[in-house]
Amino acid sequence: MERSSLWDRFVAITSYYTFGLTGVIWLIASYIVFKKPLTGFCSYHIYQSIFISVLLAVFTMLVDMIFNLTAKIPFIGDFIGLINLYLFNLPIFYTFSLFHLIIFVIISYLSLGAFLGKFSYFPFISDVIKSNFRG
Repeated sequence: MERSSLWDRFVAITSYYTFGLTGVIWLIASYIVFKKPLTGFCSYHIYQSIFISVLLAVFTMLVDMIFNLTAKIPFIGDFIGLINLYLFNLPIFYTFSLFHLIIFVIISYLSLGAFLGKFSYFPFISDVIKSNFRG
């Protein structure tokens, strides 16, 4: 197991909280400016944060399409509208809805693992990253 530097941990944590944007910038800077590859630790967390952000965007678009299509069905549309309200629009903790709070907890868990210098594990996502991106 390789040792992760403080800078690698910082890049990994900020990559999670910016949904991969910092990671993409660091990937480009690492290869173009510094001309050296990333460490396995840093690339694992960067690719995992980018994968999570892509999955989140696809999931959000699909849920939005489903809610828009089913909103026009009598009786079911009202029920789907209530689900949409309670899961995505009603703030339960400051301005966080239930969905946003769950995403924040997951991102915080993954970034805490990065802070501790560990390869954070999240089912399915971490398995995909480990099998496809070898650092």
